[in-house]
Amino acid sequence: MKENELPKDYLIIDNTGRVKISPLFLKHANIQPSATIQFVNYKNYFVIKQIEASPVFLKKKMKLNNLIRTIDHLGYIVIPKILREIHDMNLCEKIGVKLINKSIIFYKKRKQNKSTSVLKEFIEPELNKLSLLEIKEGKIRIPNFLLKSLDLEVNMQLQFFTKDQDTIVAKKHQYEFFTEGNLFSTGQSRVLNKDKCLNIPKKLRDYLNINNGDILEVKIIGDKLVIKKAI
Repeated sequence: MKENELPKDYLIIDNTGRVKISPLFLKHANIQPSATIQFVNYKNYFVIKQIEASPVFLKKKMKLNNLIRTIDHLGYIVIPKILREIHDMNLCEKIGVKLINKSIIFYKKRKQNKSTSVLKEFIEPELNKLSLLEIKEGKIRIPNFLLKSLDLEVNMQLQFFTKDQDTIVAKKHQYEFFTEGNLFSTGQSRVLNKDKCLNIPKKLRDYLNINNGDILEVKIIGDKLVIKKAI
């Protein structure tokens, strides 16, 4: 397929578990040839994101994480078997693919699948509030659309809370905080620096077993940033 040719809304998984992604999709998702890719499972579909790290670190990370693959220079990439099983995707069958808000999403193609416009209407609101961020040196860079949605600016202080066993929450600092649902104050807070980076306290990184190079699922719920380790 030529780079400017309009891509189809489906891909075919070959007999080795590979799919070939359109150059146009890769370009708009800012994915480079021969890049290392993190797959992130999210509800009824999954997303891919390019990650960067030293070859030694990536080799170690790939042994620990079976959702990391390399895309070749032609755009071929193997979909992890665990994702094919979760989404009931078989070899040599068509799967749906969409580009929404610079994210490439894959989903099980069924007869009852919604039309393109309805599918976009269903998924786009979720992707508008979701960002997949790589943690580097204990920090994540918050995208402008998330800052704008929460009316956050650099040098603002955010306080951290825990929720359940797999989630941390950040919100604007308040001197008085009343118990809210199942949020528990950690007594930790950090300032959003001039580069729009937020330091995740080590205590909370340990709580979620977050390491440098991991991908975090960061989304907006109400007035909060909800942070989970992507799996």
